[in-house]
Amino acid sequence: MEIVEITAYEYRRALDGRHFSPTGRWTERRAPLVRVTTRDGLSGLGEGWCEQDDIDAFHRQLRRAAPLLLGADARLIEHAWQALWALPAGDGPDWAPPAVASAVDIALWDLRGRSLGASLHELLGPQRDAVPVYASGGLYADGEGAAELAAEMRALVARGFQAVKMQIGLLAREDDLARVAAVRQAVGPDIEIVVDAAERLTISEAPPWIRRLAEFGVTAIQGVLPVGEVAGLLMLTRTGKLRVMVGEREWRPQRFRELLRVGAVGVLQFNPGLCGGITGGLKLAALAEAHDVPVSPQNHATGVLLAACLHLGAARRAVAGVELPGFHDHMHDALPPTMTRLRDGCVSPDGPGLGLPEGLPAGRQDVRLVWRARAGE
Repeated sequence: MEIVEITAYEYRRALDGRHFSPTGRWTERRAPLVRVTTRDGLSGLGEGWCEQDDIDAFHRQLRRAAPLLLGADARLIEHAWQALWALPAGDGPDWAPPAVASAVDIALWDLRGRSLGASLHELLGPQRDAVPVYASGGLYADGEGAAELAAEMRALVARGFQAVKMQIGLLAREDDLARVAAVRQAVGPDIEIVVDAAERLTISEAPPWIRRLAEFGVTAIQGVLPVGEVAGLLMLTRTGKLRVMVGEREWRPQRFRELLRVGAVGVLQFNPGLCGGITGGLKLAALAEAHDVPVSPQNHATGVLLAACLHLGAARRAVAGVELPGFHDHMHDALPPTMTRLRDGCVSPDGPGLGLPEGLPAGRQDVRLVWRARAGE
């Protein structure tokens, strides 16, 4: 299974800018996609993480990586993972090598599944056929307040979600807590509520926030502090008030190991498009399981990355839940219905490979070809 072609794409979707989080407004969504093709015509698709204003850095790093891949055996996934992870970033940002390694890894696993006619989670050793998911949304929006937020969350529960996530951290504390109260009233007492603070709280602000959130039955908080503030995260985790979710934008293995070693995390988050793809996700899930900590693969880009998260969730019981974005539903229309249709708060991944159409992204107006490298050129 000799690799003879690497193709780079950019997904781009314009957004109206009405919705925003504590970190900024959403005027567009960009995501890098990678296709790996072998001499016998088989191919696999992967997706990587990138800074929204620097997607070109991903593609520059992929160009550096292409010579290591062309001519290589697509079956040697771990070998490719190790080589790309160690490839220097050159003049690019330090997130670029892990992001490229992640995207290629996902593509190679997709390719392997397609070559065998099997779903990816079946190759990984399936532990369940239905994966718990939580709906993420609850952004701030122009002209919308607590009533509109409550209606959004009520509609998600009506679709079958048993857990929802919303933003906090932009307004004054009592105003944001009023939004949480409205959501609790709208969804009832049995629906799990997770909040995302986007790392906007300080170590002194976080404890009173957490106490008040717990009063509304919030069960977990994401992005309460930057991932490097290990002592603060440990303190908040030890309160036992909320599960502290950590690791959304992290890729350094040593950082994940330190968080788990000291007990500074209640739920380990990781983005497969940044932390090493399927191979890296399996390693992190095993590490977290050894520390008796659940994991939650995170994504808010396209259906390619969502599919990778769902297959990981079906393959490892350490996965407590997978984010299923509502606002960032990019390319979800390409997924099989079983991967977005809920049953008892769960969805079921399908195949072969990731389960995406073989011709994707050909023909999609929201995806453009960036460059292509072929063996011998």
